[in-house]
Amino acid sequence: ADSINIKILNAGAWARGSERVQVSLPLELEDFIPEVEEFYRRKHSGRKLQWYHHMSNGTITFCNQAGKFDVDVTTFQMAVLFAWNQRPQDKISFENLRLATELPDAELRRTLWSLVAFPKLKRQVLLCGFEARSPKDFDDNTLFWVNQEFSVIKNGKIQKRGKVNLIGRLQLSTEKSKEEDNENIVQLRILRTQEAIVKIMKMRKRITNAQLQTELVEILKNMFLPSKKMIKEQIEWLIEHKYMRRDEDNINEFIYMA
Repeated sequence: ADSINIKILNAGAWARGSERVQVSLPLELEDFIPEVEEFYRRKHSGRKLQWYHHMSNGTITFCNQAGKFDVDVTTFQMAVLFAWNQRPQDKISFENLRLATELPDAELRRTLWSLVAFPKLKRQVLLCGFEARSPKDFDDNTLFWVNQEFSVIKNGKIQKRGKVNLIGRLQLSTEKSKEEDNENIVQLRILRTQEAIVKIMKMRKRITNAQLQTELVEILKNMFLPSKKMIKEQIEWLIEHKYMRRDEDNINEFIYMA
């Protein structure tokens, strides 16, 4: 993230009924959060931050052959678009986007709809496998991909640079997210992370922490990008359950246990 502007308000300043919605942030933002929390803790002892990601937004830069465009997006839209950050040409299913973002079904549908059918935008940011009439038309197998011909068009001409705001008409959901849906997604991510770590350890037998994290991200990137916290927790779980162990002479090196 090039720059982050954070506004901290007390609980009474939020609109009533503001339900926090689970979302898996892009790693670029997720890695920054602990720094903010630590800074706030030092300044305000005894207080705790709560994050309302559904009220935040940002600007991402979209680059293609047509030009370079700044796109204002909600955090939910950003989380969805970052699923293509390391695989810009891929087609990703609704089911895999749910796994990648951890968004509740209704929020994911609403967010995807804003990216494939944004009003008055002649070239949408995302495309999908059929001409959907509403977000309800999406199913688990619906494929989405980045529109490589996305651009800003003014007076019938393609602009090489420009800015688009995708936030304006996107209304925030007032529905409560289904906690059981989120829990299922989290558990599936944990299982996939554990499986990938065991696969790497079985093949390598011995590996450093840095190498393990690199190979793990490479394996999982087509589904989701695990956070550093999740990787650490699953490594500890696998050590506790005797799938692997740390080298006695080097705690940053792991050894597979058959």
